[in-house]
Amino acid sequence: MPAVLVSAIALVLTACTADPPPPIESVETPVSTTMVPAKTGDPVVVAIDDVGIGFNPHLLADQSPATAAVSSLVLPSPFRPIRNADTGVTTWEPDLSLMISAEVTSQSPFTIRYQLRNEAQWSDSAPIAAEDFRYLWQQMITQPGVVDSAGYALISDVASSGGGKTVDVTLESPYPAWQRLFTDLVPSHLLKDSPGGFQGGLTDNVPVSGSRFNIKTVDQGRDEILLERNDRFWGEPASPDQILIRRGGTPAQLADSLRSADAQIAQVRGDAALRAQLSAIPGVRTDTIRQSRVLSMTVNGRAANMSDSIVRQGIFGLLDPNLLATVGAGGGATDRRAAAQLLSPSDPGYTATSPAPIGRTAALDLLRRAGFVPTPDAVVTSTPNATAPTTATAPTSTAPTTGAPTADPATTSAPVPGVPRLADATGTALRFVIGAVENDDIALAVAGTAADELVSAGIDATVTPLPADELYSTALTEGTVDAVVGWNSAGVDPATALASRFGCVQEPAAGSGDRAAALRNLSGLCVPELGPTIDRALVNGLDPSVATNDVEPKLWSLASTLPIMQDSSVVAAVPGITGVSLTGPIEVGIFADAAQWIRTPS
Repeated sequence: MPAVLVSAIALVLTACTADPPPPIESVETPVSTTMVPAKTGDPVVVAIDDVGIGFNPHLLADQSPATAAVSSLVLPSPFRPIRNADTGVTTWEPDLSLMISAEVTSQSPFTIRYQLRNEAQWSDSAPIAAEDFRYLWQQMITQPGVVDSAGYALISDVASSGGGKTVDVTLESPYPAWQRLFTDLVPSHLLKDSPGGFQGGLTDNVPVSGSRFNIKTVDQGRDEILLERNDRFWGEPASPDQILIRRGGTPAQLADSLRSADAQIAQVRGDAALRAQLSAIPGVRTDTIRQSRVLSMTVNGRAANMSDSIVRQGIFGLLDPNLLATVGAGGGATDRRAAAQLLSPSDPGYTATSPAPIGRTAALDLLRRAGFVPTPDAVVTSTPNATAPTTATAPTSTAPTTGAPTADPATTSAPVPGVPRLADATGTALRFVIGAVENDDIALAVAGTAADELVSAGIDATVTPLPADELYSTALTEGTVDAVVGWNSAGVDPATALASRFGCVQEPAAGSGDRAAALRNLSGLCVPELGPTIDRALVNGLDPSVATNDVEPKLWSLASTLPIMQDSSVVAAVPGITGVSLTGPIEVGIFADAAQWIRTPS
């Protein structure tokens, strides 16, 4: 591991008392005098599908290719993923533009020391310092709907010395995946006092940069993001002075853009037909890559009836994951199906672990065992007002993107002719309200198809689009949704994913106000006997054979999560640009080498 040689001053957090922690030290950041390349006036244009819902890479709702790209170019990280072109294996290497070094300085307690460069600063001249580490840690353990926070939950202290440039992070136990902590630091000095805070402060923009690019403009209506070289960056400057990320449009429009070099690079959702179309353009290189997000359905074990594993197994048994994956992929891309609880299809060693489908008859038998039988006059409790749709209709785009599904016009949860609703002994229909983030067309389309399948079996299934901060908090804790269709991060350390998504977390007492910790596990469901395995995995890593033979079968039996698909993209580059690798680490894709992109004369 890289070493750091600098002293530290311990800072003890007193979270359980009324006394605030000591202030983080800070020092004035030296002004950078790094020479930057001359501006060319010609941006590198990258065609994409859309700009996503938000730009906070730590929120489940904001997981998108655009967010992954922007955060990798704008936000600072102690370590960054580097993909070995020969082996395809991704390792996490220190970003020496941000820090001098990082080292595990103690095993008991497990302590990591980061030595940040004195000149490292946000583009508004605020120093990048220990306060940014502390802020991200606190948000990851207190905010709902965050991405795989088990590693942050192990942290007991973030201490500062050396004017905030020496950061000592103490954990309760050794954590082999510590290099992944604090990826994409956010500007604490702005977010902590902003009205939107951590949940909403990065919805429309990232106001400052701590890396080689900053955001100049975002046009949500046109699906455009203009990045410009951060001239306040203290390290080696980026080659392109601007990168324009914009909607590629239809396959024909995209092909025309590449053919004319109006766009030099593309990263869009599509299938083999699109790749073949783009490959036919003279000189254009193409490939297909996986994206860093996986779509899943997660059941809310806090909701009525969903605490019964037999009910959950019956409902999952009525769903066709291959159909849902096809809908999510936009058709014709069944290879995107995700069929394991912990590993994503892009992960080394991935193998499908999903059990064989049980079939409709067996699924209905399970629901009958749980007390739900066909009842002609069942009382419906979840169908919305008759004038309101049960599934969200996706906003109509003026230029549809390649391969992107849209939510079909809503259908009501009216019973299928000849198929009575399933109801309990009181005559109350079995409801299944599926929540999804509003404006997430893919999630809403998949949720709508899942609801259609369940309605055809007699279940009172509906879809409710909600704001992300509501969906991942009160909608779960109050049981107003029975399941969530949404994105998880791909390429995550398996032990961290296991602990974050399936670890047993004690639910706080009602009214305590401490709900975020429990929501680390979205479903609220777990397998208690896996507790020791999870604890060992966080300390020593998760052995692949243990994951496949012991953990995966128990998680499928738990029936808390149904993996559906890993997103993927067709990528392309024209001859008039250099430095573009069409393969990159799953976390950032082709944008890993964006700082080296150079347009060449036609």
